[in-house]
Amino acid sequence: QTEMRLKRAGKLTSGLGDESVRWVSTVEELTQSRSDLTGNIFVASACIAYYGAFTSEYRNELVASWATGCEERNIPVLSDFRLSKVLADPVKVRDWNIWGLPVDDYSTENGILATRGKRWPLCIDPQSQANKWVKNMESKNSLKVVKSNDPNILRALENSIRLGSPVLLEDVSEELDPSIDPVLQKQVFKQQGRLLIRVGDSDVDYNDSFRFYMTTKMPNPHYLPEVCIKVTIINFTVTIKGLEDQLLGLVVREERPDLEKQKNHLVLSMAADNKQLKDLEDKILRLLSTSEGNILDNETLINTLSDSKITSGVIQRRVKEAEETEKEINETRLTYTPAAVRGSILYFVIADLANIDPMYQFSLEYFTNLFHVCISKSIKSDVLETRLANIMEYASLNIYRNVSRGLFGEHKTIYAFLLTTSIMRARGEISPAQWMTLLTGAGVFDEAALPKCPDGLEVVQWAQVVHMANKLPGEGFAGFDDEIKQNSAAWIHALEVAEPHKAALPGDWDARLDAFGRLLVTRVFRVEKLVLACADFVAEKMGVE
Repeated sequence: QTEMRLKRAGKLTSGLGDESVRWVSTVEELTQSRSDLTGNIFVASACIAYYGAFTSEYRNELVASWATGCEERNIPVLSDFRLSKVLADPVKVRDWNIWGLPVDDYSTENGILATRGKRWPLCIDPQSQANKWVKNMESKNSLKVVKSNDPNILRALENSIRLGSPVLLEDVSEELDPSIDPVLQKQVFKQQGRLLIRVGDSDVDYNDSFRFYMTTKMPNPHYLPEVCIKVTIINFTVTIKGLEDQLLGLVVREERPDLEKQKNHLVLSMAADNKQLKDLEDKILRLLSTSEGNILDNETLINTLSDSKITSGVIQRRVKEAEETEKEINETRLTYTPAAVRGSILYFVIADLANIDPMYQFSLEYFTNLFHVCISKSIKSDVLETRLANIMEYASLNIYRNVSRGLFGEHKTIYAFLLTTSIMRARGEISPAQWMTLLTGAGVFDEAALPKCPDGLEVVQWAQVVHMANKLPGEGFAGFDDEIKQNSAAWIHALEVAEPHKAALPGDWDARLDAFGRLLVTRVFRVEKLVLACADFVAEKMGVE
C-alpha cells in the first residue's frame, strides 16, 4: 500500500505541478478579464443600445471615443475593444455564416445586436441579407413570415407568442402599427401565476422562446424617436469595405476551398478542445473539493490528473498550431483582396445607376451570383497575379455586358464611364480633386476676384482654367492659367476641330497631361463634345468592348 501511495504521490506531484503552470497562466488571464469586465460590459451595453443604426466607420469612432472616456475615468477596458471579442461565440458565429450572415466583422456585430439586444431588432436591409439570415437561422423553429400590410398580423403574433415560435415582419415602413406596441415594449404581466401579454383585444399566454424580427428594404429610412426607443435599429446596408470582405470570402471559397475547410475545422476543433479542457478542470476541482481521507488513496483523482496532464499538453500544442495556421490562412486570404476590391467597385457602380433611373434595381444576390460565375469561368492560372488579373478583367467585362442589357442606350455610355473612372479612382489614377472638377467645374466663384479674362474666352471657361491651375498643380495643370492668358487664341484654334480630345495641344501640354487631364481641357473649351470624349476615354482605358 505504501508503494502504491508513493507512486500516486509522484503522479500527484507531477500532475499538479504541470497543472499549476497552466492554472497560474489561466488565473492571470482571468484576473485581467475580471479587471476589464466593468469597462467591457459597459462599452458592449452602449454598443447594443446605441450604435446599431450606424456604418462601420462611425461605429469604430464611437467605440474608440467610449474606450478613451473609460480610460480617462480610470475604468479598465480592453485596449483593442471589439464587440465580437467580448460577446461573440466563434462556433455560433460560424453557424450564422452558414445560415447566410456575411463573414465580415460588421455583419458579426449586427448578428450580436439582433440576438443579444433587449429590444426586438428592426433591420435596415435594402439588400435582403438580414432577411435571408433570419429565415435560415429560424427555419428549424417554425418561423412565421408576415408582410407589414398583412391584415392577419395580430393573429400570427398571437399564435407565435403562445407557441414560442419566431415571427419575421417584412417590408416595414417608417411608421409601425400601434397595435403591435405591447409586443415591441414587451408589456408582459403576471396573472394567477401565468405570464400574459395583451395582443389586440385578448390576453395571450407568453412563451419566453418567442422572438420577433422586423426588416425594411428602405435604404435610408427616417424613424422618429418614439420608434427608435421601442426597437433596436440595426443597419445591415452593405458598405464598400463590408462587401469587399464578403467577396473575399467568396473568392477564397472558390479558389482555395481547402483554406475555407481548414478554417471551419479550426473553429470547431478549438471550441471542442477548450470545452474538453474546461470539463477536465471542473472534474479535478470537484474531486479535490470532495476528496475525504488521504488524498493518495483517491485513485480516480490521481488518474484524472494524469489524463489532464496528457490532454492539456496535446491541446496546448494543437492551440499553438491552430494559431499559426489561422495566421497563415488570413495572410493567404488577403492575397486575393484585389479581386474582392474590384467586385465591390463594380457592385457600387451598379447600385448608383438607380440615381439615373429608379427602374435600374439590381439585387446584391444577383450580383454575387454573377461574380461567382465570373470567378468560375475566367481563365485559370497557377501564377496568383495572373489569376487575379484574369478574374478582374473577365468580371469587369462580363458584368458590364449583363447589366448593359437592362439599360437604355443613352445610359450605357454613362455606365461604362462610371465603371472605368471608379476603377481608376480606386487605383489612385484619378484624384478626388480631378473628379470633382470634372463633375462641377469651378463651382460657385466670385467673378470680381478672378484675373482679367483673356479675349475669346467666356468668364465661366476662364474661371475653370484658374480653378484647375490652383487646385490641380500636381496633376499637370501648374501654370495653366498663365499659358491660356498668353496663348488663348492658339488654344481655341487648336481645339476647334471635330474631335478636340484627340487634337494636338500647343507647346508641351500633350506630354504634361494624361488622358483624364485631356477630358478636363475638353470640358473647358468644348463641353458639347464631352460625351464623345468620355466614350473614347473608356475605349482607351478599358477596351472597345
